[in-house]
This record gives sequence, structure tokens and C-alpha cells, in this order.
Amino acid sequence: MTQTKTLSYLDRTDLGWGQDWRAPLVLTLGALLVLQLLLALGLGLRKPDMVAATTQTPLLAFAPAQITRIRIEGAGDAAGVTLSRNPDDQWVLTDLADFPTAPGKVEQLLTQLAALKRPLPVATSEEARQRFKVADAGFERRLTLEGKDGPLGVLLLGDSPGFKRLFGRPADDPAVYDLSLSLADVSSRRDDWLATGLLRLEQEQIARIAGADWTLLRDKDGWRLEGGDQPVDQTRADDVAMRIANLGYRGVLGATDQPAYRQQEPKLTLTVGLADGTARSYRISQVENSQDYALKDADRPYYFRLSAYDLEGLLDLHASQLTIQPAAPDQPDATAEPPTSDETATP
Repeated sequence: MTQTKTLSYLDRTDLGWGQDWRAPLVLTLGALLVLQLLLALGLGLRKPDMVAATTQTPLLAFAPAQITRIRIEGAGDAAGVTLSRNPDDQWVLTDLADFPTAPGKVEQLLTQLAALKRPLPVATSEEARQRFKVADAGFERRLTLEGKDGPLGVLLLGDSPGFKRLFGRPADDPAVYDLSLSLADVSSRRDDWLATGLLRLEQEQIARIAGADWTLLRDKDGWRLEGGDQPVDQTRADDVAMRIANLGYRGVLGATDQPAYRQQEPKLTLTVGLADGTARSYRISQVENSQDYALKDADRPYYFRLSAYDLEGLLDLHASQLTIQPAAPDQPDATAEPPTSDETATP
């Protein structure tokens, strides 16, 4: 009897809770809760996609093949550098009589710029643009990309927040971004873009080297000195040929002769004949009030800037330094004691 009453009581209790759950207010609140959970879940799933879409937007919309001219200006730098694509699809320095650029360097820069994506901004205010040095009138670099029909984009670059990172922004965007670039990638110095191998030669192709008062000739037996009877120091002659073949330069002074180059007072003149019948003619002078030297190649309009290190072993080279000198006659031993008076007396 007791058990029957207990079960009946539980049945009535369960029935009461079931009715409460089915009340209109409870059902409404439950539906709202489920809706909120679904909305939260939907936003959570969409958030990565939204960020990904933002970071996948190109910072500058261009293709490297479209670019025909790049202008790079530095802070307070009136000169800057202008790089242009010539009709042969080669990049040259427009401001330096179309001197060729280092192979692949401009293409690498364009690839870097085209790959930049627009991340979330770090700031948007004018005060921040000034502070990060990406303001219209206050920047570390301003880079202008041009195509055949005109400008395709302008990028302002400023301070660095870390290794190979720069604050930057497109000129038409007020937001400041943290970009994967370094100032070395966008140098405004001409010398940083130069091809450095224009004076290089194949050492094995050098058949003749002539200085002011000597001429080295090479045949199947090695080097000989024109008009000389003394044997040539082959090691020394090979060293001279190697230095000329690998002649380097630190920059280009320009394409117009200047009195400061002192080309009328050369320190060294060299004519280098090659096995194919061609030749190089160099006039090398010391620049006024400088430790550097100016080298003029007769076949090129440029005046190359060399250091004393680049010319080591070539400056003040004389014929006597190229030959094997005869051994000096035996000399008395300076450390021996002079003979006594008895030893020198006549018997």
C-alpha cells in the first residue's frame, strides 16, 4: 500500500515538471537561448574566414610585368634613384646614363611588393602616421611604381618595428601596416643597385697587358716581356692578370668627366688585349681630395670609383717587378771580424 502511494506521488510530480517545460514562456526563452548559441557558433566559425579574407587583400594591386619605372626617394634625399625597364627588358639606372642594375635585384623587389598583403592596421590617425614616419611629408622611403600609362601605386615606408619589418602604407590609405620589408630592400642610393661585374674578364682570355713602359705577352710557353731579355716571373705575371681580370669597383662617379677626377694626370694606364682580338683600355687617376680612384674605360661612358685595395698590386707597377732578377754577387760577411794587422802584413 505504501509503495503504491509513493509511485503515484512520483508520477504526479513528473507530470507537473513536464507541464512547466511546455509552458509558452519557457519554450520562448529556450528558443531564444538556442538562437543565441547558433549565432555565437556561426560568428566563431566565420571569424577566421573574415581575417583570412582581410589579410589576403593585396597591399598594392599590380603585376611585376606591368612595371616599367620605379622611383625611390629617401628622407631628405633630393636625388633618390630611378630604375627603368629598357626596350631590351633590362633594368637600368635612368639617372646614371642607363647603367645596368644588379642582375635580378629589381625583379626581386617587384616580387616582394606584389606579394605584400593588407594585414590588420596598427594605427589610422595622423599622429600615428607622423610617429611611424609614413606621413605624406615625413617618411623614410617613398616608392612610386609606374606602368606605360602612368603611376600604378605609391608606397610610403617608415620606421622598423623589428627584423625585416617596416611600418608602411599606400599613399591613398590612411591606415598604417606592419609589412615584411627592410629599408635595404628599397635603398635610395644608386650604388646599391649597380651591376658590379662590368670590368670582369676571363683570365684565360688575357693575351696581352701593357702599362706605361712595359708590355707582357702570353703564348703557349707562358708570359714574356716585350723587348726584354730577362725571364719573366710567371707567378707575378699570373697575379697581375688575375687582378685585372677580377677588377672591381665601389661605385660609379658619373658619365661626364669632371676636373676633380684628374684624368689628365693618370696614376696608371692599362691596355688589356684578349684572345679574340678585342681590347680594354683603362685610364686610372686619383680623385682630388680623396683616397678613391677614377677609372675610365675607353669603350664606356662611365667613370668607375675604385679604392686603393681594388688596385692593389697594379699601382706603380714597373717592368723590374715582373722579371726574375739575377742573384746579387757574394758579399763579405758583415758579421765577420776584420783581419788583424799581422794577417794583413806582407811576409
